[in-house]
Amino acid sequence: MNQVVYQKPRLGNNEVRSLAKYKYCLNICRINPLAGDRSQNFLLETDRKDKYVIKISSAFDRLEELDFENRVMILLGQKLSEYNFPLPLPDRDGQLISTHKKGKNDFYRLRLFPFISGTYLADLKNIPLRLWREAGNLLAGIDLSLKDFYHPGQKRLLPWDLKNVLWSKDKLTYIKDPTLKRQLDYCLLQYEMRVLPVAHRLRSQVIYGDANEHNFLVTSPAPGRARIKGLLDLGDMTESFLAREVAIALAYALMLKPDKEVVREILSAYHRKNPLQPEELDILFYLILARLTISLTMSAWRRKAEPDNIYMTISENPGRHLLDYLLAENPEKWRKLFYESCELKLENNFLPADNVFSARKAHLSGALSLSYQKPLHLVQGCGPYLFEADGRRYLDCVNNVCHLGHAHPAVARAVARQMTLLNTNTRYLYDQLVLYVEKLLSHFPRKFNHVFLVNSGSEANDLALRLARNYTGGRELLVIDGAYHGNLTSLVEISPYKFDGPAGKGAPSFVHKIPTPDPYRGKYRGHSLKISLKYVEEVVQIINELKAKNKKLVGLIAESIMSCAGQVVFPPDFLKLAFAVVRAAGGVCIADEVQVGFGRPGEFFWGFESQEADPDIVTLGKPIGNGHPIGAVVTTEEIARAFET
Repeated sequence: MNQVVYQKPRLGNNEVRSLAKYKYCLNICRINPLAGDRSQNFLLETDRKDKYVIKISSAFDRLEELDFENRVMILLGQKLSEYNFPLPLPDRDGQLISTHKKGKNDFYRLRLFPFISGTYLADLKNIPLRLWREAGNLLAGIDLSLKDFYHPGQKRLLPWDLKNVLWSKDKLTYIKDPTLKRQLDYCLLQYEMRVLPVAHRLRSQVIYGDANEHNFLVTSPAPGRARIKGLLDLGDMTESFLAREVAIALAYALMLKPDKEVVREILSAYHRKNPLQPEELDILFYLILARLTISLTMSAWRRKAEPDNIYMTISENPGRHLLDYLLAENPEKWRKLFYESCELKLENNFLPADNVFSARKAHLSGALSLSYQKPLHLVQGCGPYLFEADGRRYLDCVNNVCHLGHAHPAVARAVARQMTLLNTNTRYLYDQLVLYVEKLLSHFPRKFNHVFLVNSGSEANDLALRLARNYTGGRELLVIDGAYHGNLTSLVEISPYKFDGPAGKGAPSFVHKIPTPDPYRGKYRGHSLKISLKYVEEVVQIINELKAKNKKLVGLIAESIMSCAGQVVFPPDFLKLAFAVVRAAGGVCIADEVQVGFGRPGEFFWGFESQEADPDIVTLGKPIGNGHPIGAVVTTEEIARAFET
C-alpha cells in the first residue's frame, strides 16, 4: 500500500481576504493564521465582528473526502445537538465546498465554518477526572451516531490511521536517537505480532480519530466549572478500527499525565454508552503504542520538511516520555486495568504458578535449579524488563543470554525472516552462511579467518578442545581455578566451578589449575603488572612440571573475564603473558568469550582485547544469538586445516 503525501497550500493573507469576499461575500477586517496539518486554516473577523474559520485544501484532498467530512459534521450536529461541531457554511452559489484555481497548475478547495468560541481542554491547568469522563461519553456518542453511516469518501488512506502504522517503518530513518528508534521498531513489531493476526476480527466503522486535548472545547477556563461543549478538527475521520478511537484518546490523555484513573474514567464512560469487546481490550495497549509511534515518526519526518512548524512537534516530548513509561510497564497489567474499567471479567491466560511448578517438578529434572524461594512466573520481556503473570515488573540484572535485551525487534525479525526463507545445514551453498561468517570475522584480528558454527557455547568449547588436541597432539590442559566452560561431559571435567563444586569429583589427572588471578581475593592481590607476573609464574611452574614428566601440553583455556568465579577482571596483561608462555611451550591458547563477548566488556568488543591477549582459538556463545541456539569457534587457517585430515 502506497503512502499518501499531502502538499499543504500556501496562500497569503491578502489572497485569502479576497477569496472570502468573492466566494462568501464577507468583508474581512482581521485575519489570523491557524495551525493545521494538511489544510491551511485562517481565523476571519468581519466588519460586523462575526468570526469564521476558512479551511483551504489542496487538490490532494479529493472532493469526495471533503464531502465525507462535511456530511459527518452535519450528521453529528443533528444527532448530538447538545454539542458544538464545526458545521460547513455554503458559498454564494450554495456550495459547501468552493473551488479556487490559481494559475495553470494550482487548484484549491475552500470550506467556511462559523468560529466556535470556548476554551481548549489543553488550556486547563488541572483537568478534573469528570472532564475525562465527559470526553469518553462524547466519543462514544459520536461512534454510536456513525455506526451505520456510509460515504464513499470514508475509505481514505491517512498516515494517522493506526491501520497504517507500519508506514512508519520508512520514517524511522528520520529518528536520530538510536534508543528511540529501537523503541519504535519494537512497537511496530508488537503491532505486527499482536494486532495484525486479529485485525480481521476487529470492528471497523467511521470514527473521529483525533481525540486530543487541543480539539476538545470546554465551557470555562475554570476547571471546577468547565464542561465539555464540543469537538473541533474532524480532518482525521476515516473508516478504521473502533478500538482506535479509545486508544488515541488514552494516548493523548496519558501524555498529559500517566494517571491510570484517567484511563478508568475515559474507558468506563465510553464502554457504558458504546460497549467494547474483549478482543478490542486485548490489543488496546498495543494500539496506544502504535499511536505514539505514528506521532513520533511523523514529528521527525515533518521537522525535516517544516522545521518552523511547532504544531507538528507539539506532542513530541510528552510522547517520548510516555513511550519510556509504557515500555517499562507490564502489558498484562494494563490489560487487567482495561477490563476492570469496563467491569468485564478477565479470564486468566496463564496457568497458576503452582500448576506450572508442579508440572515442572513432574516432568523436568531437579538438576534444573530455580532461582529464589518463590520462583518468578514470567510471561513476557521487553528490553531490560521482565514481567510476571501477576503484573509485576522486574529489571533484569541477572540474565546472561539476552545480550540486546528481551524481544529485540531486529533479532526477532531476523529470526522470523530466515525461518520463512530457508532452514537447512552446511552441506549446501547459501548466501547467508558466508555473509554472516565474513561479517563476524570483520570484528577479529586478521589472523582469524576460519569459523565453525555450532549450536551453543558448550558445543563451541567442546569443539575448541578437539581442535587444540588435534593440532598439538597433547592431552594436558591448563585451566583457571573457578572457571566454568559448559555443561557437556568434556567441559564439566575441565571446569573447576563444576568438578570442585557440590557433587563434583575433582580434577581429572590431565587438568591443571592455575590460581584465580583475582586482584581482590586471589592468592596475589593488586592491579599491577607485578601481580600478573606472579600468576604467570604459576603457569610456568605447571608447564615445567609437565615437561619433567614428559607430558605433552595441549594448551590453556581461559574465560577472558571470569563469570561464575565472580566477574573477575584479571590484573593488567595477565592473559597476554600467560598465552605467550603457553604458546612458547607448544600449547594452544583458547579465549572463552561465551559469556563476555560481543561488546559486553564495554570499551572492547572482545574480552581478550582488554588484556591485549593473542589467542589461537576464540569461542562464542550466548550473546552471539541473543539467547537463540547458536555458537561459534573462530580460529586460524593452520589450526582449522589440521582438523580436516
